[in-house]
Amino acid sequence: MKSSLVHACLWLLALLSSTHIVSSCRQLSSMTAPEAVDPLVRSESSDPSKISERSAAGKRLWAGNFSDSNWRSQWHIRKQGDWGWQNTATIADPQFSTALRVRYPAGSASPAVKRKTGAPLGGAQFYTTLPFAPQDSLRLSYDVRFSKNFNFVKGGKLPGFFGGTETSGGKKPDGTNGFSTRFMWRKGGQGEVYAYLPTSAKYGTSIGRGNWVFTPGTWHRLEQQVDLNDPQKNNGRLQVWLDGKKVLDQNNLQFRTTKTLKIEGIFFSTFFGGNDPSWATPKEVTIDFANFSIAQPQTVK
Repeated sequence: MKSSLVHACLWLLALLSSTHIVSSCRQLSSMTAPEAVDPLVRSESSDPSKISERSAAGKRLWAGNFSDSNWRSQWHIRKQGDWGWQNTATIADPQFSTALRVRYPAGSASPAVKRKTGAPLGGAQFYTTLPFAPQDSLRLSYDVRFSKNFNFVKGGKLPGFFGGTETSGGKKPDGTNGFSTRFMWRKGGQGEVYAYLPTSAKYGTSIGRGNWVFTPGTWHRLEQQVDLNDPQKNNGRLQVWLDGKKVLDQNNLQFRTTKTLKIEGIFFSTFFGGNDPSWATPKEVTIDFANFSIAQPQTVK
């Protein structure tokens, strides 16, 4: 009887120990599972329906608005590469207090079209340098609104990041002398990043075309995060958010072949085109810009 009782107790202890081990294993499995990376975010993805990250920038490093009449000095604008100031004006806006309005006269396109045909010069361009050391990874955010009568035609440029000197104009960078990540609008309001990279052809590389769509007359919050690659590796990353929703996550990019090339500032570049008159706007339109900021990268799923 006593022996049977001892065996029963030993059997019960073994059962409890086994249950505890299984439970512990299940707990360990449930703890480690969230650390797995979503392969759709990790790999090159052009399907925005499969990208679920929301926008979450880190520490803000710089903010730029247009409320001060001397706003240009606060933007640290370079003395070279700017044009089109006659097409810019600050306006009052109920949402952002003030905004920068850029004008595109009827028949205008890129500066190249103006030089070739004498067409009006539309849009504007300038480079800003960061009020801190150049970086390997940054987040750019701003608000943009196309006028209600906006005709997207074939496409045009919007601000993005830059580094180095070879950033546009059909001048392909070689990995040591420049890159840029301007946004573009395309036919029907489709969005994309138009990047000048050492892997580009003669002109820029279209990334994520059609992953999002701009709506005329509506303020959109547009954000891009650039993580430069390690030299000699194609491990750069480009992410885009529209109105807080992630719409593009592109990996395996090469921005540079040297560590000395870094993100230097904002390439504020906007015009219709394209380098021939077929890109020109048939009527005068405007785009408003507001609430610029640069932040340290951070993403939250």
